[in-house]
Amino acid sequence: MQGKMLGMILLALCFAVPALATTKVSMDVSNLKNQEINVKCINCHLKENNSMVQQWKNSPHAAGRDGAVACYNCHAAEEGEITGYMHEGAFIKTIQTPRDCGFCHEREMKEQQVSHHAAAGQILASADNLLGEIVCSMEDKADAANGCWQCHGSNLKVLTDDAGQPLKNAAGAVMLDPMTYPNSGMGRLNPDGYAGTCNACHSKHSFRASIARQPDNCGKCHLGPDHPQIEIYNESKHGIAYRAASREHGMNGMNIMKSGQWVLGKDYYFAPTCSTCHMGAYMKPDGSVVQNTHNVGDRISWTLRPKVSVKLNRAIFSDGTEKDIPGDIAPQPGSLVKYSEFKMVQDKWKAVPVEKEAVDVWSWEDRRNNMKGVCKQCHGTQKVDSFYTQFDSLVVTYNEKFAKPTQALYKMAGEDGLIHDSDFHTELGWYWWELWHHEGRRARHGAAMGGPDYTHWHGLYDVAHNFYFKFIPELMHLAEQKGMTEKYEIAVGEVLARPEHSWYSQGFNADIMEAIKKEQKERYKQ
Repeated sequence: MQGKMLGMILLALCFAVPALATTKVSMDVSNLKNQEINVKCINCHLKENNSMVQQWKNSPHAAGRDGAVACYNCHAAEEGEITGYMHEGAFIKTIQTPRDCGFCHEREMKEQQVSHHAAAGQILASADNLLGEIVCSMEDKADAANGCWQCHGSNLKVLTDDAGQPLKNAAGAVMLDPMTYPNSGMGRLNPDGYAGTCNACHSKHSFRASIARQPDNCGKCHLGPDHPQIEIYNESKHGIAYRAASREHGMNGMNIMKSGQWVLGKDYYFAPTCSTCHMGAYMKPDGSVVQNTHNVGDRISWTLRPKVSVKLNRAIFSDGTEKDIPGDIAPQPGSLVKYSEFKMVQDKWKAVPVEKEAVDVWSWEDRRNNMKGVCKQCHGTQKVDSFYTQFDSLVVTYNEKFAKPTQALYKMAGEDGLIHDSDFHTELGWYWWELWHHEGRRARHGAAMGGPDYTHWHGLYDVAHNFYFKFIPELMHLAEQKGMTEKYEIAVGEVLARPEHSWYSQGFNADIMEAIKKEQKERYKQ
């Protein structure tokens, strides 16, 4: 039956299949019993879910070199799996996790499990989730379930009875908490302990890599006021080139994404997408190929997400685990590295102190050089190096001029009792939150991805306006209410006395103002 199953799916095979609890044997596409179960599944679902079967029929799985990979191969459950149940004579599960995909795609699964994507579910320990679960929701956490968790991932829960046994519906399927499923969030916390779901990018049931390579695929989550990567990409020369290639070559984006093994400089050259830069394979000058990666952080040298950006090094430990370690200087191989590891304890993430020996280290320079290798497929060395000079200068400007001073003043306000509880209990907290979480991220991502409008007008322009005309006035207002005006005048004055803030504290000098007036008169006849 190998290679012929597509021809058999139209046969009306209605035979009975004996009960079968499975192990890895279900992944054997040449196993006749597996093939029989697959055919039975396909014939039934042709009636129930025809479009789903058609998606599979036109997928790489259906055209497998060693035989078609079909329903039972992936959906079989092992004895004891909490999500497993008996269905039409076979022990299966509807929930797939990276563990299942890892039977065939082991390297990709291992890379994904230590990636930033797999850690996305740790939002459950963050202020972002506090907004979704409490500030913007009622008891059922509807905003978080429909919003935050759909990208970051839910803590997928199986409903159980008083004895702790899984509840089942009328069809015999294990019942999942409807506020945690359906969910294909990138960092979904699965009952088997694995993080994420591959169909977050590889849409089921086609699972095509070409779909995952589309910019729109990343844009499902990477968009909006706090991380508008897809908008920035569309604004950038890269995004323009991608759309132009679709028109000029008479190809749609999907065809571009299908080019051979999709090695940049070998199979395609049209334009880069998100996947090209962060994950894709590329040619080296000697003709060898740098392998693609499913760890999207491999080529990231700055973290642009937190309040203050830091350089990122990666430590690989003797037990096979990996961890991003911040710092301008990378830890040395063989040294003991201390860090905090998030662990789920009773549905809550908690930071647990950890110390491990690093057997290997990727410095932030190593990671940057990985990205430069991609850049140099299309750009010269001087251009690439100068780009990073500009990018670094923007990140340092954000850090030193705005983020660090604001963070220090906000911390001081908390210690003095000017604010209380979370960031969201005071106007000052909201100003600080939006300065780094929205405006500061936009500026940094804009510079990183070649989006000048997001760098300035949606970025540092908003940061500056917030800092000078919202955060500082509100801080002084709170200080006055607490009788601490003099103390905060000194603290704020020390910040504004720095050279980078002289324009605000002292005004523009006469030469600058005269030049502006002259330009206005000449250009606008004013």
